[in-house]
Amino acid sequence: MKSPLIGSFASLLLLSACGGGESAAPAAPNAALASVTVAALAADVVRVTSAQQLQTAINGAVPGLQIVLADGSYAGPFAVVDKNGKADAPITIRAEHPGRASIVGSGGLALTRSSYLTIQGLKFSNTASALSLSASHHVRITRNRFALASNGTPSKWIVLTGAGSHYNQIDHNEFGPRHDLGQMISIDGAGDKVAQHTTVEDNYFHDAEAQASNGGETVRIGLSQMSMSEGHTIVQRNLFVNCDSDAEVVSVKSKSNFVRYNTFINNAGQVSARHGHANNFYGNFFLGNGSKPKVGGLRIYGNDHRIYNNYMEGLTDRPIYLDGGDYDGGPNQTNPPKDELASHWRVYRAQVMFNTIVNSNAGIVIGGREFQPRDSRVANNIVVNRRGTLYDEREKTNTVFEGNIGYGSTVGGPRDAAAIAVVDPKLHGIGGLQKLSSASPARGAAVGSYAMVTEDMDGQPRSARDSGADEYSDGPVLRRPLTPADVGPDAP
Repeated sequence: MKSPLIGSFASLLLLSACGGGESAAPAAPNAALASVTVAALAADVVRVTSAQQLQTAINGAVPGLQIVLADGSYAGPFAVVDKNGKADAPITIRAEHPGRASIVGSGGLALTRSSYLTIQGLKFSNTASALSLSASHHVRITRNRFALASNGTPSKWIVLTGAGSHYNQIDHNEFGPRHDLGQMISIDGAGDKVAQHTTVEDNYFHDAEAQASNGGETVRIGLSQMSMSEGHTIVQRNLFVNCDSDAEVVSVKSKSNFVRYNTFINNAGQVSARHGHANNFYGNFFLGNGSKPKVGGLRIYGNDHRIYNNYMEGLTDRPIYLDGGDYDGGPNQTNPPKDELASHWRVYRAQVMFNTIVNSNAGIVIGGREFQPRDSRVANNIVVNRRGTLYDEREKTNTVFEGNIGYGSTVGGPRDAAAIAVVDPKLHGIGGLQKLSSASPARGAAVGSYAMVTEDMDGQPRSARDSGADEYSDGPVLRRPLTPADVGPDAP
């Protein structure tokens, strides 16, 4: 690796030693400069102290190089074009001290046709986008802080676009506060194909201000025109707090994605399966304070979604909502009219099972628009509220209800005890959550196979098949609601 670096970085290292930009280092004697140059080449590391040096280093980057930003401010935008590391030798752009190298100015880093890069430890306080990935793959964005400057203009803080923007990872970052319209993460793509195999995990999203216009989702997976393509995106173990900028905190607009093991606290919105089919929503904690308006859970459109092992408490909007549609796409339609892709699609074959809803304003709500859900199942859920309708089938549907428990308010119906048992499930507080007690009639009460549900909300294996998100167990709890200490740049 030494020889490619000699031509690319000799002048850069000279600039670094002699000054010439933001936070420039003091000039060094020639002997010291020679030793620094040799050491940097040997380690495949170049240290930069100015925006000009950073762009120069990016222009000459080769596999295995680490570009290290000294403390200070770097005015963007910066272009990363046709820079390709290797799986075992990525190109890394990182802060020397996490959080103390700031990207400022009118733009961040724009990656084009690049791959196997790592962006680490930076603070983004620029305007416009912080990171855009176009036709770029295997990029890791990790342990950065995003709090972009407000200028009243909509922007996407991180956006994935272009053909082939696949297998990217966004982890252990902090996003917020946010004041302007736009998405914190927008997973787009090209044409009618969404970017695939993106992982968004262990991030902390917080304090996104309410907006007067639509388009402020915290995380958006796809777009209407891409909704018939498979994303295979995983959004997991993230914490969302006070994300009020859109009615859809996470908006899924593609197929075959997973939203799991996240914690949502006091967000004025819901997680929405807005477009697309066969998405999975499980193991999430939705928590509200019981008074903040519009704090909801899951809102569903489309075919073959699975919703299970979610725990919901203190919500003021609908915890689980299988909405009616204004377009009937049919049970298996794969080539819909393009002008219907933005419609609210009728729900077919949704499975809502093993969820727990407590102390909220509503429970499981079914139907509402012109085309009511069809061929869906609501099974083995527990709803315990003092207000609202616990199982609210607004229009007659052929939804199968079985093994559910409802207690404390209007159950809804008419349904027999095999569908919804009106019985106190005898929950009690453990670790701040309402869980099954040893005397609970929900123990062993689950019916049906539902083979995909092999564990409960705690990550414990299901053996006795209890109803609700929690299965009674004396074993160790493997998953719980997340706190800021569990996620973001400083988390383990």
